[in-house]
Amino acid sequence: MPRQRPEFTYGSADTSRIPDAFVEAASLLIELQRRDIVKTLGERLRIRRQGGFPALDVVLLLLVYFASGARRGLRLEWEHIGPHKASIAALVGRKSLPSPPAISRALAAVEPDLIREGTGWLLGEACGIDTLMMHPASATWDACGGPWHLFDLDPTVTSLRHRALPEADDLPAPQRRSEDTGAPGYSGRKRGDIQLRRVTVQHAGSAAWIHAHLSPGNGEGLVDLELGLDAVAATCDRLGVERSQALMRMDGEFGHVPAMTACRERGLPVLVRINRASLYEDAGVLARLRGAEWRPVADSLSGPRRFAAELGSLTLPPGETTRRPDGSEYEPVTIRAVASVYRVPKDKPGRGKVFDGWRVELFAADLPADAWPAEDCVSTYLGRSAEENRFAQEDRELGLDRILSYHLPGQELAAAVGLFVWNLRLVHGFEAEQPPAEAPVLRLRADVACSDGPPKNWPPDPVLVRQLGKLDGDTLLAQRPGWSLCPAEGGLRCPEGRALGITCVPERAPDAALRGVIFRRPTGGCEDCSSRPGCYHTVRTLGAKHVELSLPAKIATAVAARLPKVRGARKEGPIRRPAPGPLAVTPPMMLPAEARAAHLERLVGATLHVALHLPAAALPRPRLVAINEGFKQRRRKTWQQRIDDYALPAGARVSVHVEGSIALRAFLGEQVRPRRHAAGDAEKPS
Repeated sequence: MPRQRPEFTYGSADTSRIPDAFVEAASLLIELQRRDIVKTLGERLRIRRQGGFPALDVVLLLLVYFASGARRGLRLEWEHIGPHKASIAALVGRKSLPSPPAISRALAAVEPDLIREGTGWLLGEACGIDTLMMHPASATWDACGGPWHLFDLDPTVTSLRHRALPEADDLPAPQRRSEDTGAPGYSGRKRGDIQLRRVTVQHAGSAAWIHAHLSPGNGEGLVDLELGLDAVAATCDRLGVERSQALMRMDGEFGHVPAMTACRERGLPVLVRINRASLYEDAGVLARLRGAEWRPVADSLSGPRRFAAELGSLTLPPGETTRRPDGSEYEPVTIRAVASVYRVPKDKPGRGKVFDGWRVELFAADLPADAWPAEDCVSTYLGRSAEENRFAQEDRELGLDRILSYHLPGQELAAAVGLFVWNLRLVHGFEAEQPPAEAPVLRLRADVACSDGPPKNWPPDPVLVRQLGKLDGDTLLAQRPGWSLCPAEGGLRCPEGRALGITCVPERAPDAALRGVIFRRPTGGCEDCSSRPGCYHTVRTLGAKHVELSLPAKIATAVAARLPKVRGARKEGPIRRPAPGPLAVTPPMMLPAEARAAHLERLVGATLHVALHLPAAALPRPRLVAINEGFKQRRRKTWQQRIDDYALPAGARVSVHVEGSIALRAFLGEQVRPRRHAAGDAEKPS
C-alpha cells in the first residue's frame, strides 16, 4: 500500500497579519481611537523634550508591551514588536512605535509634576471605569442598607539587589544606574540593597486602580498618603459620591494622628489599625477590654476564631515631636475604637499585644456604630487580604516589578500604563457581561452571642504582670507551702487554686529596702473551702482573705504608682454596645477576575490583518535651504507640533480585516444583527 505524503506549498510571511500576542493590544488601540481617547491622551500626557517621540507614542508602546503578557524585557520583546511597529501604530494614526532606546530616552525625561495629573486621568476617565465603580455589586452595604465605596491604600515594595562592582586604579569610578531609582530602607521579606515603593489606591469593589506613584526607599510618609487621599477625593467628586460614603481602609502604617487628620481634612472616613503601643498599657483601655461585650466576627474557617468589641471614643494626642510640614502642632484626634481578640500560640509573632494567650488589636473606625458594628468593622478590615491577592495577580499578569526605567518618574509612568491596561480589561469584560444594575439582596443580621471568647477579668494589667515577673516566687512564698506567684494573672494563687489580686501598698519609710504589698481575695468564694479553718482568722462567712508580702522597694513603688490608675479606670464602667442596624454588612459581590477573563475570552482565535497605504512621497526638500525662519533658528515646538510630527501623513489609509468571534467583532465596531429563527425553533446562541 503506497504511503500518503503531505503536499507542501510555500510563500512569504504575511506582514499584514498582527501576531497573536498583540491582538489584544491592537483591539484596545482600536477601541481607544474610536472613543477619541488617543487624541486626548496626547494632550494630557506630556514629556518635556527638545525632540524625539512625545509622551503619546511612549504610552502606546508601553500599552502594547503590557497587553502582550511579555515575560521578557522591552528590548528582547522588541524582536516581536519591531516588524509590526508601523501597522500597530497606524491603528491610531501614528507613523511608528518608538524603539527601546527611544523609550529609554523619553522615560529619562519624565517629570513627576508634569505627568501625574495626566496619569490620574488615564486611570479614571480614559478607562471609562465609572460605570463599573458605580454598579451596586461594586458597593459595600452597611447594616442600615446604605452603600459605601471602599478604597484600599496600600504601598508595595520593589527591591533591587546590587551585583559586585570591581574597583581598581585602572578602572573608571563605579556608578550604578539604579542610584536615582531607589534608596536603602526596610524591605520586609523582599531582600535587596535598595528599594522603591509604589503607593497604590484601589477601589475594592471593582478592583480598579485609581492612583499610583513611586517613591525611593521607605517613601515620603504623609506626602505619599496625601497624594492617595487626593486621588480618592477627586474620584468621589467626579462620580458624584459623597465623600462621607467613601471608606479608606489602611494598614497600621497609617494608624497615627497625622494620617487620621489628613483623612478628616478631606472628609473621608477611615478604618485603620491603631499604631500606638502605649494604648496596650493604658489603664482606661484595659478597663474597657475587661468590661467589653464580645461578639464573634464572621468566620472564614481559614484562620483563628476572632471576637470583636466596642470600646467607645478614645482621644489620641499627637506624638511629642510630631509636627505638620509648616512646623505647627497637630490637634488631638477623638476616634471610635474597636477591639479584636483571638487565641494565639505564645511564640507566634504578630501585630497588637498578647495577654495570657489572647492577642488583642485596636482599630480606629471613623464610622457610625449602628451602621458598622464592631464585629463588621473587624471583618471588613480583614478583607484587606483581597488586595494582597490582587498584587499577586498584577505581578503575574503585568509584571509591574520589572524595571523599565532607572529614572524613577519614568518608571512611575510605565507602572501607570500597566495599571491602565488592567483597568481596560476590567471595563471591557464588564461591558461584555454587564449584570443588571440591581442592589444585592441583603441578609438580616443574625445576633450571635459570644460563648467562647476571652475569660472574665481579661486582660491582666501588663504593668503589674511585668513587675511581678521580676520576683522569685519560690523564695517569696517559702513560708507558704502550696502557694504560687502568678505574674501572668497579676497576683497569687492559694493551694486550692483561688486567685488573690493586689489591693494596696501601705506607706513605708522612703529609705526602706522592702515594702509590704497586700494581696486580697474578693469577698466570698471561700465558704466551702476545706482549708478555710487554717487559712482564715475570722469567723465571718464572707470575710475577705488578705495576704501581705514584703517586696523590694523598687518593685513595690512601681506597683503603688500603677494601682491608682487601675482603680480610676474601673470607675468609667463598661462600654455598652450600640444597637446595630437590622442587616448584615454585605461586602462587594462583583467578580473582577471574571470580568478580565470575559474580556480575554473573546480574543481567542482572533486574527487581525492591517494594511497601510501611504500617499506618494513628496519630493525631498533641499538639504541646504531652511523651510522657514523657525526651522533655521531651531525654535522649540509646541506640544501639538511634536505630536503632529509623528502622525500619519494626510491621505494615508488604514484597512483592518478582523477574523474572530462575534463578540470581538462587535467590540471592534461591527454592526451585528441578531439571528432570526423560524417559529418553534429553539433559541440558539449567535
